[in-house]
Amino acid sequence: MLIQRLRWFHFALLMIAPASFSSADPLEAKHARIELITENAGVSAGGDFLVGVHFMLEPGWHIYWVNPGDSGQPPVFQWQLPPGITASDIQWPRPQRLQSSAEIVDYGYRDEVLLMVPIHVARFDNIGSAGSPLITLDAKWLICREVCMPDHAQLRLALPFASSAQDRNTDAAPLFANAKKLLPKPLPSTWRTTVESGKDTLTLAIRAGKPIAEAEFFPLDPGQIENAAPQKTIRTATGVKMTFRKSDLLVKPIDALRGVLVLPSGEAYRLNAPATKPRP
Repeated sequence: MLIQRLRWFHFALLMIAPASFSSADPLEAKHARIELITENAGVSAGGDFLVGVHFMLEPGWHIYWVNPGDSGQPPVFQWQLPPGITASDIQWPRPQRLQSSAEIVDYGYRDEVLLMVPIHVARFDNIGSAGSPLITLDAKWLICREVCMPDHAQLRLALPFASSAQDRNTDAAPLFANAKKLLPKPLPSTWRTTVESGKDTLTLAIRAGKPIAEAEFFPLDPGQIENAAPQKTIRTATGVKMTFRKSDLLVKPIDALRGVLVLPSGEAYRLNAPATKPRP
């Protein structure tokens, strides 16, 4: 109940946060700077490109992943786009484990993070008369240290039109390149995963064709595992077995365990392990 109250309190704060405004220049926010940037120097009709919302956080402060863990709220983006331009979902980099106490573990980002969003341009309306199309982002987020503070910004960026959108924004290229390295990849096609439900535990078995000494799992769906409980990892001849304590909020059997698997090398994989039938 405490966790649920924390979530609702944080969400309520987020909804009443005051608005700010920024152009393409970085915005000074609460314990952070935020900017809206594009990967490409120009955009063209019929093409796709990436925009990034770059959070630069003061030391000790953090924001949240799509599953924030035991408390918090992930950033929320609402786009105002010209006709013919659409935005996809946020591409979430692999998160960090944020443990503030023995009972509470959150998932999120310290220092800085670039949250990338694919944009599709079906067409440009009124090019030549209206100038470069303007995209507007209303962003809401919660930033926390010992206390949590909601913040809100409106970011605007003119999209330079080009007959070809191949040229990269050289200033932002390293930032996008590093952010792409942190995106979880699809699980290799030869790997197999299952999850078995016990009385108080969920055991994830990964068969990779080789031993995996260590791994860390970040659940995508809240309320399945106890976030603060240790993740017990056993190396096997063909992979690894990971055992998690069930969450007190889990009241019915799960169909699958979804999340992100992070290896010591830093490689991250998207995982969707189907549940096996309980043993008789």
